[in-house]
Amino acid sequence: MRRGLFLSVVAGMAFGSYAAPTPALDLTAGAGAAQNCPDAEYGIAFNASVIAYLEPAPVVTVESYGGGRYDPSMGSNSGIGIGFGELTGKVSGLCVGLLFRAEYRAEASKDLLDVLVSNHFGKPFDAGRTYGLWMSEYSFKADGVRLRRVFDFNGSDEWSSKLGISSSLLRAMEGQEDSLSGQVTATSSSYAVGTGTWLQTASNLNLANFNPFVAPGNPSAYGFSTDFEWILSSKAGWSMDMAVIDALGRLYWKEVPRSLRTLNNAAISYNSNFDRDAFITGIDSRVSYTQELTSKYHLMIAAPPMAKFSGYIEDDFVEGLHFPSLGARYGGGARFGELNYDLRTKAVGVGGKIDGFRAAVTTNDLRIRNATVLGLSLQAAHSW
Repeated sequence: MRRGLFLSVVAGMAFGSYAAPTPALDLTAGAGAAQNCPDAEYGIAFNASVIAYLEPAPVVTVESYGGGRYDPSMGSNSGIGIGFGELTGKVSGLCVGLLFRAEYRAEASKDLLDVLVSNHFGKPFDAGRTYGLWMSEYSFKADGVRLRRVFDFNGSDEWSSKLGISSSLLRAMEGQEDSLSGQVTATSSSYAVGTGTWLQTASNLNLANFNPFVAPGNPSAYGFSTDFEWILSSKAGWSMDMAVIDALGRLYWKEVPRSLRTLNNAAISYNSNFDRDAFITGIDSRVSYTQELTSKYHLMIAAPPMAKFSGYIEDDFVEGLHFPSLGARYGGGARFGELNYDLRTKAVGVGGKIDGFRAAVTTNDLRIRNATVLGLSLQAAHSW
């Protein structure tokens, strides 16, 4: 999972020295197709970023259901986690990278979270309450190879632009897509009656309750991803950066366990799994399916610097969620410091660069156990 922060614009700087920003909630993981490719003919670069965001509870206590600090929204509650690592070398104008990726995206209703969290802390159903239960979950882990090409354009004496295009070949290690929908009414503090459907498709599905007569399989997947980035810069110091990660991406799965459970006006006893035995109709199978990678978008506009200070605005976007942020940088070239504030999550990012090394940290609470946003970004490069 992940988060980060960064920016740039210094009048008169060569485009090859451009240092892109990394916002407080960096959904692109600093992996824009025009970034982190050594300027010289030969070089090596490293980028690692992780960012996590949970709306209803702190990140580090998610396994303990918020650790007692639970503050969900009335409607949908989201969770996002992004991890990215790439070691890149430049040969004959091409950037060739070995990469690792991990992503998590989930949404759930407040009612569903209330039941799970209350049960974990020994609190019963609210008798007479009708719970609207719905959830969607998506995740994958993969490694692979990434090829990139960066093109420089000089449209005029005042403006320059850079276009990065990349394609990745991916081998998945884990993949999951879950969905749950239904409604139950608590008849007492211990029981509820309702209907619902729970569909799980996961390479690492717990097979303890899986049909033993379904043929054994070996879940596997290969796929691809494409990324684009366009950077526009003026000699006066104005700059714009637009990036798309996973503009088109797929993982093609084979022999993946899938479990469908249907509840039809059945009683549910009070436990954290909604008593799976109550899902009286079930179908288990192994399937081949295509997992679409979620597209992530980033836009940044930066103003010319004044007395070594420069400012910028940014927005990251994924599946209907915007994460706008404001930032400022002091310094330029090989050394600078940055501060960034995300308007949606109230997260603050602090980072900087010293020669070929950059680092950034992000959080929305200095008391880490209370933070619903946590992120770390590291970058290093060397050319010869």
